[in-house]
Amino acid sequence: MQSKQGSSTIYSDSELQKESDIESVVRKNLEMIVLSILKTHPMCGQDIVKEIFRQYQVFISQSSVYTILYSLKEKNILEASTIKGDLRSKVYIPTEKGNEIMNAMLDEFVFSIEHLLAVLKDTINKKR
Repeated sequence: MQSKQGSSTIYSDSELQKESDIESVVRKNLEMIVLSILKTHPMCGQDIVKEIFRQYQVFISQSSVYTILYSLKEKNILEASTIKGDLRSKVYIPTEKGNEIMNAMLDEFVFSIEHLLAVLKDTINKKR
C-alpha cells in the first residue's frame, strides 16, 4: 500500500519486494525481452531501453542492451541498418534466418515460463 507524506511516497515492504522481483526477472531474461521487442518493430538500442522502461518500469543501461544487440548481430540473428539522414544511429532488424531463430527461442522461453508457473500454482494450491 502506498501512502504519500509530503512530496515523498512510502511503499510497503511487499510492494518493494514485488518491484525488486520484477526487476530481477527482467534483468535475468533481458535477451528474450529484447528479442520480443525487436520482433514487433525494429529500433535502436536507446529506444529499446525506453521501451523496457515503459513496459516494465525497470531501467536497463544502454551498455547492457547494446551487449545483447552486438551478440545477436554476431550470431546473424540481427542486422544493423542506418537511419536515413543519420549515419550514426542504427536500427536493429531481424535477419530472415534470425526471424526463425527468434520465433523458436521465444516459443521455448514462453513454454518454459508457462510450465514453471503451472508447477508453482499447483504447489501453492496443494498447500492451501
